[in-house]
Amino acid sequence: MATTFPPPQQPNPPRGRTRHPFFMHEMVRRQQVAVKATLAELTGWAGAARTRDPAARLLTTGIGTSFHAALAVAAAARAASPGRVVEARSAFDLLDGPETAVADVAIAFSESAETFVTARALELLRQRKVPTVLVTAAAKGECRDLAAEVVETKHAKEDSWTHTVSYAAGVAAGWSLVQPRPDPVAEATVVEAIGDALALEPRVMETVEALGERDRFVLVGSGSGEATAREAALKLREATRRFATAVGVEELLHGVLPSLNEHAAVLAISGTELERRRVADGLAAARHLDAFVWHIDTSGAATVENGLALPPVPPGIAPIVQGIPFQWLAYWIAVQDGLNPDIMGLDDPKVLAARRSFGI
Repeated sequence: MATTFPPPQQPNPPRGRTRHPFFMHEMVRRQQVAVKATLAELTGWAGAARTRDPAARLLTTGIGTSFHAALAVAAAARAASPGRVVEARSAFDLLDGPETAVADVAIAFSESAETFVTARALELLRQRKVPTVLVTAAAKGECRDLAAEVVETKHAKEDSWTHTVSYAAGVAAGWSLVQPRPDPVAEATVVEAIGDALALEPRVMETVEALGERDRFVLVGSGSGEATAREAALKLREATRRFATAVGVEELLHGVLPSLNEHAAVLAISGTELERRRVADGLAAARHLDAFVWHIDTSGAATVENGLALPPVPPGIAPIVQGIPFQWLAYWIAVQDGLNPDIMGLDDPKVLAARRSFGI
């Protein structure tokens, strides 16, 4: 049966904030509390689904920011159980190619629990008798009704349309769900590292000033950093209305360079020593082309050139910490440009007309 999408909708973004602090600022700052509380809630989780079983083939899914959480958690599952069969697929791709969805258990992500395409993917998985755990910040919603089990993240309901806290809490929940055994040391490490990353806000504001009017961003990340790069590019598009795309670390050196010039910024993430060394090569090349470069590292380096060395955290949960500098970057570019980062450009009549033309 063909999927019928919702009719065009009138968007209703958050209103009420016309200057800093916008809702997004509050959501970014809430991440440490949300992650700590979500991890505590999942201590000793005794769900029936086999999310923690290394022998169970795992599928993770979602749309947009929720799919980036799915990517991060898939990487975490592989790191926790090398050799485990794990796949991250967007909910749309599941609907478009359902015959390729092979799994014993699934984890789906939806902040609102009302994402239409994710709900249809949950229906498909239920028809195929794949038990699915939904990770959500919402107390009710269609996706909750369709899931076999629900994990509700804490303090993670968004007041901004540019989602941040729900992503962090969702990744934390998913990470916990795929660990064969509890890891309280890693949990404490990431909670502390979130605080350190949040404290970098003033230094990121200095980076915003250095960026100037550059309006093209290339986000670079591989491994667990792929989710960070894709999510960072999305935040920059949503909040700043500037163009941003994401590529892998090695992909940066295989065709991206001809598109770089003084109007571009190359923003890179590394979470391992190998990634850090190759990112350094790519950023050095980008500087030859007059691009602005910035490097966020969680691999344990004491310092990194042209960027920030964050506290080392396990690769499986690193995307939570890696993402915060980019959230601050997107927020403060928007404020500098006189934009409201909460409403995804819907104060522009053309963007509003485009958004009214479809339903989600």
